[in-house]
Amino acid sequence: MTVTRRMFAAMFAAPAASSVISRLYGQNCAPPPGGTPVNFVPPTGLTLTHRKAMSTLTAGEVTRLRLAYKKLRDLTVSDPTDPRGWLQQANVHCWMCGGGPVEVHQSWRFLPWHRMYLFFHERILCKLLNDNSFRLPFWDWDATNSRNLPSIFRPATAGGQPNSLFDANRSNAASSGGPIPAPTFVPNPMAAASFTAFGGSANSGGGLENGPHGRIHVWTGNSAGVDMGSLDTAARDPVFYAHHCEIDHLWFEWNRRNPVGHANPTAPSFLATSFLFFDENKKWTKIKVSDVLKTTTLGYDYLPGAGLSKPAVPRFTDLTYDASSGLITVPEDEKSTFAPTGLVKKRELVVEDVVLPEKTGLYNVFVGDPAPADGNQAAAPNYVGYIGLIAGAHAHNGKSAIRLQVTDFLLQRILGPGAVLTYAESDSTQATKLTFSNVYISEE
Repeated sequence: MTVTRRMFAAMFAAPAASSVISRLYGQNCAPPPGGTPVNFVPPTGLTLTHRKAMSTLTAGEVTRLRLAYKKLRDLTVSDPTDPRGWLQQANVHCWMCGGGPVEVHQSWRFLPWHRMYLFFHERILCKLLNDNSFRLPFWDWDATNSRNLPSIFRPATAGGQPNSLFDANRSNAASSGGPIPAPTFVPNPMAAASFTAFGGSANSGGGLENGPHGRIHVWTGNSAGVDMGSLDTAARDPVFYAHHCEIDHLWFEWNRRNPVGHANPTAPSFLATSFLFFDENKKWTKIKVSDVLKTTTLGYDYLPGAGLSKPAVPRFTDLTYDASSGLITVPEDEKSTFAPTGLVKKRELVVEDVVLPEKTGLYNVFVGDPAPADGNQAAAPNYVGYIGLIAGAHAHNGKSAIRLQVTDFLLQRILGPGAVLTYAESDSTQATKLTFSNVYISEE
């Protein structure tokens, strides 16, 4: 898909844009008029620099990060119309990801668009700091000792001054420094064996987006679904950028581990897709997906490695799926391969083109009827995974690949009478049958 200048001109016509956004979210988050865009050219003179894990920042680097966001917030106060300011930066995400006219989420556009967004955000911070060496850090929740909201984001003040990294609209669990729930990381997002399962396809999201990405959004945002809890306000919390740097880090690492098997899509419709952003000099800039697939041209990379396990080369087994009954089963000639011999931890069930719920939430997935809503549904024998969905005020009506656990319970069902997959919100037993197009098992 190519987002043309004519499309953007129509979308950004001020009266029309204001009307559309007001209907979608009750607020106007349309970008200011940008004029004729210039084509993106990688900056010259940038030194290739590693983006660092949040847990490894020095005291000086924390001070610099807080100063960068203070300057960004100050710019919104001194000139609310400056497209580089704090609120205008947050509105970029509101406009493009909260249900606007060009959908970014629930497709293969999710990863490259957010990489573009982070890059321009980073360049703006460099400009405000007058420091080209500044790079955004990533919230390294891939490491088990970093699975809580980083401490530098929690206090309302720091050094006797307002903490520019603080946001009042977070959940009690996140604000108190409690741990991200352990089921968030099962299945391992790095074990996805194809870009479709990892990052999505032209019209369907990927397992990373609706796995840890979405669940951590939901966990961080408050119960009212404000800031991190909604796509149209998520970027008003500074931790949003650290969270998405982690998503970008995992994409970089997933590519690096298996350059052939984990290759990005090569379809022209993927590579030629373009978007518009204001750069650090307020220039309205057109940038294509093909411009951002190598981060080195953007002046940054990540050190090799991630705290999540490295997958082996997988074997795939297609399952049979009866759309009318919802039953999935193992083909007769494959059943001997899947005889249950205890919980198999290196198998996962990949379900493609799942029709997603319409609102933000944590949806647990089960074989058959949901477990009682007792706060520990993940301990039920028929629990196989979750959908972590972050949505805007306007429903996505989207689809996604999701990745689930192959448990003994699931194996017994698909080897016998068949399994029906259902989902329920984490505080409900209201079952909804999962609707999808294809299902298979990936085995290391």
